[in-house]
Amino acid sequence: MTTIGEKLIAAREARRLTRKDIARETNIPLRYLEALEDEEFDKLPSETHVIGFLRSYAEFLKLNAEEIIQLYKGYKIGESATPIEELTRPTRSPIFSNIMSFFDRYRNYFYIAAAALGFFLVIMFANMIFSSRVDVGESDNLSALKDQPGDKKLTLGNYHKLVLQNDAGNAIVSINEGVFFTVDQREAMFILRSIKKGESAVIEISPGNTMETIAMSQPKNVVIKGCPREVEFTLKALAENSANIKVKLGKQTESAETVPAQADAPQKVEQTQQGSSIIARDEKNLSIVLEMQFLQKSFVEVYLDGMMKRRGMVPAGVNERFEANSHAQVRIGNAGGVKIKINNVEHNWGGPGQVANKVITWKKDPGKPNLWHIVVKDW
Repeated sequence: MTTIGEKLIAAREARRLTRKDIARETNIPLRYLEALEDEEFDKLPSETHVIGFLRSYAEFLKLNAEEIIQLYKGYKIGESATPIEELTRPTRSPIFSNIMSFFDRYRNYFYIAAAALGFFLVIMFANMIFSSRVDVGESDNLSALKDQPGDKKLTLGNYHKLVLQNDAGNAIVSINEGVFFTVDQREAMFILRSIKKGESAVIEISPGNTMETIAMSQPKNVVIKGCPREVEFTLKALAENSANIKVKLGKQTESAETVPAQADAPQKVEQTQQGSSIIARDEKNLSIVLEMQFLQKSFVEVYLDGMMKRRGMVPAGVNERFEANSHAQVRIGNAGGVKIKINNVEHNWGGPGQVANKVITWKKDPGKPNLWHIVVKDW
């Protein structure tokens, strides 16, 4: 009796076709065609694949596909322990098998496309999470804010940093989003908790986890636990799930330490090992002067008070000067090729080819109220 493999080989050779010809025309992988002709059916993934590929192969060769399928079922009944019910039930349409064959043949392309799609979705998701609708600065005190002693944990869906310019700034924030900001070197935060459309909004303020209701266009002064100045919150606009809230620093609280300095007292600069220190009345009299001398070509990115001022490749021989009030953020691609001065004090940020990411800020001296120090830390 002629076997399945012999029938397939005879029909194929009668038409003067090779196995590669069959694989190209039927989309059946070559290794599976070889297994069918050699009757090594266990090399195929499943019974469904065997029956589907046998049907496609037989139909392409103009053989009786049902006869080939019945021969295979008889072979399996005699040679394996496969249940008769499974072998004798009606076979599935070859469409599914053809789809599986097509996927198997081009699986590498599918994997590449899936990886590209996944990478795109990750970038989109990260951009959605980390994109800020306020001026973005840097702070490493967020974790401390979220775990204030005696305070309950804050529940945040997202957070932004609001950099205050001239003691004021606006933030567009959605429900359960948080905004943290600085009050004279002290970190504070508010979270939009609920909205009464067209009328008011409820915000949770930390440290202290107090709830405050602010009405539309009506400034409200709040004393925040541990902060040296009052903070004025004004509701500027409302939408269904978001609000535009203005934050403005007010007068010093009664417990805040005043600075005994004359209004016209000039700044005095002292040189220290860490950098420069300045005697000044308050933050408004401070400035950060960043000078960069490019000895070699380097990439540079500079943010001043939260605003990007320079980004790109700078050739050797160029001198750049930047000035900020509260803080500056600098990224240099070739730290050894750039000479850095901050308020006339030289800084070494690394060797040739090293990447430097730095944040430059002022820090108030805890022992001397009118003394401020330059602080440089990793970004």
